[in-house]
Amino acid sequence: MTSGPETSYRVRGGAPLQGTVFIQGAKNAALKMIAASLLTGDGRTVLRNVPPIEDVRRAIELAQAVGALVDFHEAERTLVVDASRLTSPVLPAHIARRFRGAVLFVPALLHRLGEAVIEGIGGCNLGSRNLDFHYRGFARLGAVVDEGDAVIRIKAGKLAGAHLYLDTPSHTGTENLIMAASLAPGRTVIDNTAQEPEVLDVIAFLTKMGARITGGGTGFISVEGVDGLTAAEHTVMADRIDAGVFAMAAAITGGEVDLVGASLD
Repeated sequence: MTSGPETSYRVRGGAPLQGTVFIQGAKNAALKMIAASLLTGDGRTVLRNVPPIEDVRRAIELAQAVGALVDFHEAERTLVVDASRLTSPVLPAHIARRFRGAVLFVPALLHRLGEAVIEGIGGCNLGSRNLDFHYRGFARLGAVVDEGDAVIRIKAGKLAGAHLYLDTPSHTGTENLIMAASLAPGRTVIDNTAQEPEVLDVIAFLTKMGARITGGGTGFISVEGVDGLTAAEHTVMADRIDAGVFAMAAAITGGEVDLVGASLD
C-alpha cells in the first residue's frame, strides 16, 4: 500500500484464497433503521448486526444531536436507541455536511417535533446531492419546505397521505418517503419504488414497529398511516455486496472461503 493524496494498493494474485470472512450487516439498511428508530418514543429499539463503520457513527451522532440516547456495542454489533425524548429539530452542519444520510432523519423530526432543520446543505449543495426529490415528496405529503443558502427548514404542516412518484427508483428515496408516510393520516401510494433487498429489510423493520406497508418488491408501495409506532428489535441483513465479492474472489482463485453470516436469499 502507498499513501499520499490518494491511497493505492498492489495486489499479488496467483494463490487460492483460503479462510473465514465474517460478513457485516448491510450499511444501506442499518442507516435507515437508525433514523427510523426515532419515529417512536415508546420503548428502546435494538438493532443487531450493525456494521461498525464511519457512516453508522455519523448517524449515531445525528441521533444524539437531536436528543436520542444511543448505545453502540461495536464488538457485538448491537445498537440500542432510546428516542423517548427528542429535544432539537436541528441536524447540525458539522455532521450534515459530512453525511448524506442526514435527510433520513427528517421524517422522525417532522412527526415528533413538527419541524426539521438541516444545516449546511442549502442552496447549490442541495442539487449536487440529488436530494430534491426527497423534499418534493415531503411537500406532497403536506410539509412546507424553505430552502435557504445554507439551511433547509421543513415544517410538518398538515401531513396526509398522497400519491408520490419517484423519477428514479432510489432506495434511499423509497425508504425515506415510506418513513414519512408511515405516520401521515390516510393512504400514501409511492410509484416507481426501489426493489433492493435492503429496502425490503427496512420495510420488515418498520412493520415490526407497527407500520402498515404493502407492495414491497413490486415497484408500487402503499402505506396506510397509523397513529403511532413502537420500538422493535431487528437483525440487519448481511451485506450482499461484501458476500458477493468474497465469494467471487474465492471462486476465481480456486480457493475455499467460509462466509459467516451471509445469506443465500
